[in-house]
Order: sequence, then C-alpha cells, then structure tokens
Amino acid sequence: MRLAKYSHRKLLGLFSRDVVLTLDSIREALGTTSKATVFRKLKSLGHRASYSHAGKYHTLDELASYNKYGIWSFNQIYFSQQGSLVDTLEAIINKSQEGYFASELQTLVHVRVFNALTQLVVSGRVLREQIAGEYLYISKVLGTDQLARRKQSIMLCACKEEKVLIPGFGSEVVTDCLQTFLSILDERQKRLYLGLESMKLGHGGDLRLSQLTGINVKTIAKGRRELSSKNITPGRIRKVGSGRSSIKKKLMW
Repeated sequence: MRLAKYSHRKLLGLFSRDVVLTLDSIREALGTTSKATVFRKLKSLGHRASYSHAGKYHTLDELASYNKYGIWSFNQIYFSQQGSLVDTLEAIINKSQEGYFASELQTLVHVRVFNALTQLVVSGRVLREQIAGEYLYISKVLGTDQLARRKQSIMLCACKEEKVLIPGFGSEVVTDCLQTFLSILDERQKRLYLGLESMKLGHGGDLRLSQLTGINVKTIAKGRRELSSKNITPGRIRKVGSGRSSIKKKLMW
C-alpha cells in the first residue's frame, strides 16, 4: 500500500502570507488530521515551534530574523534557534560574560523562567551562586570566571553610585578640582580636610570619601577623630613622638 503524499505547496504559501501558523491551520493546509504527518512535513521544511504560548505556534527558519541571543518574535510570539525555553536559557547563560540573574533572563526571553531555570540547575546543566540575596546563573565550564566578573561589575557600580551620592561632588569638574586641591596639601592637611567633609556627610562618610579620592579610609577616620578631639598641634604633621627614631637615640641604645 502506497503512503499518501501531501503537497507542501499550499503550506508554504500559507506561511509566506501569515508567517506564524497553528497546528490546526497546518493540518488544514496539508489536508490531514495526522499529527505525525504534520510534524514530518514541518521537519522537512525547517520549522520552529514557539517557546512561548506552550509551543502552540509554528514558523519557518527562513522567515525568522533572530537577534544575537537567537531569539525572534512575531506579534509577541517568541521563537528560538535553540528550540525550547530550557535549551535557550542554557545557551544564553553559557555564552554570557558575567552570568545572568533570573530577572535579567526574563527580560531577554519575555516569558517566566523560574521553572526552566530550576530544571537546568537540578539536571546539572548550569550552576547558580547567591549574590546579595539573588541567584546568579552561570555556566558549568566558565562559571568561575563569570562569577568573578559579575562581582567586579557590582563593586564598580557601587563605587560610581557612592560618588554621585556625595553632595557637592557630583560633577567631574568638581572632583577633578578636588584632586588638584588635595595634591597641594600635606599629609595632615589632607586627613583633616577629608575628616571634616566626612563629619558633614555623617554615617558612611569615611568610606564614600575614600572611594571618591582614593585615600585610605583609615586616614580619613584618623583626621575626623583628631578634629573631634581638638588635639591638633599647629605646624606639626605627626603627633609628638611619632615617626622614626633619631639616629642619636638609636646609638644610645
């Protein structure tokens, strides 16, 4: 008995017109109710099922224009070169420089990702590390480097935010002038001046000024304590008795 042949000409015309089709419309175009026949014909044409909408929609690769993440959308229906959502997330994580938080992945793929990420972690296909109460999803192979780069990025962003939040030091012109001003001060003058600015800022002022100027946070704290105690000797950079011992004193011992 010869198998029935189903012409795909009508189906190609339908895809060209509508771009995205449901299984029912594909069955109708092929003139069959057999799901196996439908998928056999779709496979021969190079099709993709949507990873959104429970895989309800289908398109052809030749009609899709995938972005750098291998994702393409049509009327808010999403397709991936990887096929399923799980495979798509794994590919994105593996190719990333710094890994991804779940919220970032959800922004990229435009669907909920929790169940798919859980499946990837449980099956051991990707790893996750907790940072500041949120999981970072990383590659099994490149995960150590991805985690290190993400931590570095977080620290850099924190420093930038701290600098902007310091009242009066928000512009680059002011911060440049600050560095010039500090360069003409001696050691004591620097720590006293920054100690005063820290007192004006209140809690966390030492750290914020240290991030802005590059001067050790302990030096700024010392200047603040000296101002608070009012124990400052005019004309002296260090306290009496501090610094290296004199040669004469060393010889006496």
